[in-house]
Amino acid sequence: MNTKVIVVANQKGGVGKTTNTIHVARALAERGKKCLIVDLDSSAGATTTLGVPTVGWQTIFEVISGEVDAEEAIITDQDVEVSLPQNIHLIPSSPRLNELDSFLNRDENLGIVAQDLLMAPIAGVRGRYDYVLLDSAPLVTKTTFPAYKVADYAILSTQLEKLSFERLESAMKLISSAQRNGNNRLALLGIVVTMAPQPTTRLAMHYLNLIDSTYLSEEGTPVRFEALIHRNVAIQEAATAKQTLFEYQPGHRVVNSYRHLAGEMEDRIKRRDLRSAAQTPQVANG
Repeated sequence: MNTKVIVVANQKGGVGKTTNTIHVARALAERGKKCLIVDLDSSAGATTTLGVPTVGWQTIFEVISGEVDAEEAIITDQDVEVSLPQNIHLIPSSPRLNELDSFLNRDENLGIVAQDLLMAPIAGVRGRYDYVLLDSAPLVTKTTFPAYKVADYAILSTQLEKLSFERLESAMKLISSAQRNGNNRLALLGIVVTMAPQPTTRLAMHYLNLIDSTYLSEEGTPVRFEALIHRNVAIQEAATAKQTLFEYQPGHRVVNSYRHLAGEMEDRIKRRDLRSAAQTPQVANG
């Protein structure tokens, strides 16, 4: 199985990273893809939204610290204690992630390379899933750059407002840094606009145009996904009910937006794979 690892990011809170991570995974799972969500935020937003308690489980902290292998921390859709959607598995988080600084400062751990904290865990799950989605923290924490370092693709979330747009530049710098420092396969898959107003205001249109003119693909086309995630209360209601919107209100228009987004993602990945294959030198037999 050719696993694609995707970090969902933007160095600003409140722009829908966790919502996007969960619902993109759910849309891909509906398409028959096996997905693993790795919650890298100490607030454990993805974990709690999926109805998983933050105590009583092995978490990403225990994985990073080497207490357990990644496989031992995975909660599957067959676990009787929680109810994950079909084809979605989870490595949960907890506030213990806040202990990473202390862990790295111990004498016996001073030789650990902080930026490589996720190398072994992600290597351990490659080949088992179609997609591994890394739900990154809103600020730059000890797990932020390691997520870029192991990912094949980045998806950036943004709102149509000044601060969210400005923070995209910070995320792009992290992508560039990861590319220069050991992860040259990392590529920006696209930018997802969340909480878009409807009807579209003049200010929202200004930032849509700004995103499209600032962030372009190698072919010179906008990297923003066509699918817009419009502002709504149903997602918050679903999160309160510990469900995705696919389960809570399957006919909602935002569900269809995430289906559209998943299709765009897979089309872009397929095109990139085809370009890579075409550029790979063929070794002659004999």
